[in-house]
Amino acid sequence: MKRFGFILLLGGLVFFSNCYSLEKPYNYGNPYHPSPEFTEDDPQFEEGEPIWILDQTGNWVFSLPSKLVLWNRKADNHYISKETKEYLIRYIKENNLRDVKVRFNQYAPLSEWRRLSKNKNINPVIRYFFGSISLLAYTFLPGRLFAGTIGGDHYNSFTNTINVYSDLPPVVIHEGGHAKDFSQREKRTLYAVVYAIPVVGALYHEAKASDDALNYFAEKEDLTQLDSSYELLTPAYSTYVGGAIGDVVVNPLTAVAVIPGHIYGRYKKRDIPLELEKRKQKIKIKESKSNP
Repeated sequence: MKRFGFILLLGGLVFFSNCYSLEKPYNYGNPYHPSPEFTEDDPQFEEGEPIWILDQTGNWVFSLPSKLVLWNRKADNHYISKETKEYLIRYIKENNLRDVKVRFNQYAPLSEWRRLSKNKNINPVIRYFFGSISLLAYTFLPGRLFAGTIGGDHYNSFTNTINVYSDLPPVVIHEGGHAKDFSQREKRTLYAVVYAIPVVGALYHEAKASDDALNYFAEKEDLTQLDSSYELLTPAYSTYVGGAIGDVVVNPLTAVAVIPGHIYGRYKKRDIPLELEKRKQKIKIKESKSNP
């Protein structure tokens, strides 16, 4: 079993390294299904009212595990700056995600239960079964307080909602990447079920969302956020690999899987200038071929 754990860890990191590349062109989203518009009574972007004692308890107590894992004090800090919000809002609009709800540090269980009933893009049996489980956790163990210890920033495919608690642009764009990924699927029900498979279900989806975030920042030539993405998203992905191993056998490797993620992320970000230059060259060659 230990050997299986090491093989899974190695395989996950190899898959991760092969998936992430800044050289390919960025493809903006085009949802497969029609997207209904939001109304004034139900805006697309909402933010929870600041509650000092609640937010400070969440920030300094319950978010400590995620702060340690990502080695960043802004993880699940329950304060999202204007800059970070604008990153996600711009991403949502540029990728035509007109039906995804975004909640910045907000607790809104009644609204989420209503969204569960309205999401017609996922089979109702699957949607109510898995969606109800996710919303029971959201209702009774709210991320507004417990993010970082139980849950945290996430995209809920059953309600088509992004919940954000961290002031970290790479993290919020990663969650936007999940929404974009699901929006382009014809069979969202099957895709949602695959994500729920123990051991390996999340690995592809998480890599896909992080890959989109990296290429989005590369498209914008945002070197600051590219650096931050490798420092944050790489170790975050390795926690999913570690979690997969933990599903098979309780092993210290589950907890320390984040270490190679930090090492690889900091190693990989050294290649950013070279990869961006290769990206520009490929774009120029493609443009020259299309415009002889």
